[in-house]
Amino acid sequence: MTLSPKNTVSPEKLTGMEKAWIKALDSDDPGIVTPAIYEIRNSGSVNMIPYLFKKINRKTPFEVRTEILSLLSEIKSADAVPVIVTSLESRDFGEYLAALIAACWQSGLDFSAHLRTFAKFFIQGDYITALESFTLLEEAFPNATDDARLECIRYIRESEHLVLVEKLPLYRELRKVIEEI
Repeated sequence: MTLSPKNTVSPEKLTGMEKAWIKALDSDDPGIVTPAIYEIRNSGSVNMIPYLFKKINRKTPFEVRTEILSLLSEIKSADAVPVIVTSLESRDFGEYLAALIAACWQSGLDFSAHLRTFAKFFIQGDYITALESFTLLEEAFPNATDDARLECIRYIRESEHLVLVEKLPLYRELRKVIEEI
């Protein structure tokens, strides 16, 4: 299976090294994938983010997933934010979504232009996903524009009926926190 996420740079714009990393990421051998992840980490290539996200699934060895999540939490380039958000929205990450969202807020990047996306993850996700989304929203909210804040608050209010009973206390706390900022 060749990795080819939707939100990738066209092949002719990739460097030779990036093409080699994509080939390595396509491998099932952690001995090939892990060194490529280290090289990507050191290069800072934002172009590789969609390929890294594509590698997050049940078939991927734990050690490889851990390395990818670690790399994602260390990204400091603001150019990565829209690529990360598009990658998150591109497919269902199931049990790994919470860890991916945690990597987002751990990176310290500004996701304030994407409040609605993370509010959706809060509403639709399980408790752990909601908790990680809460943290990201709480950190991003002060940096957001007034319009983005209002849109997010409106979405969260209108979605209350979709919140699972187990998440209602967390939902109420999120409302309190974002409406006071």
